Amino acid sequence: MRRYYLQFAAACLLTAFSLVTGLARSEDMKSQPVTVGDLEITSGWVRAMLPGQPAGGGFFIVTNKGASADRLVAASSEKAGHMEIHTMEIVNDVMVMRPIEGGLEIPAGATVELKPGGLHVMFMDVAEPYQEGTTVPVTLEFEKAGKVDLQLPVLKGQGGGMQHGAAHTGTSMN
Repeated sequence: MRRYYLQFAAACLLTAFSLVTGLARSEDMKSQPVTVGDLEITSGWVRAMLPGQPAGGGFFIVTNKGASADRLVAASSEKAGHMEIHTMEIVNDVMVMRPIEGGLEIPAGATVELKPGGLHVMFMDVAEPYQEGTTVPVTLEFEKAGKVDLQLPVLKGQGGGMQHGAAHTGTSMN
């Protein structure tokens, strides 16, 4: 009996270790920090897409180290027909994605996280689905800080369960 207990305990430890190292590895694979004006952009990545999927999501963290607010007003990529800045909200008990009109405010001294299930940049009219292990070039445009070019790594989906292409309102996808 003791032998089985020790085997079970060892299996649990190995599983826990692989989960922790897997999370750390996934964090290491995200984009390197980039600074533009008073803004620092970190932890950028794009979700891998399924064959035939016409849209996908991009995620990153923006920290405003300045004394005044800035605004993410546009995003573009040569790997997408066009891009939008989106939020997700519940409308009539259904989660829907909507474009953010006028851009996304980045308050002074604040950090804004674009993440699965929440704020994100939407890659639309994607001709070739993004494959894990590749990168996607993205240009972000901020009202005050200006434009910044990023290379976002494509990673497996991480949390949020966002299925791009469904429940969009106010976009060219509906």
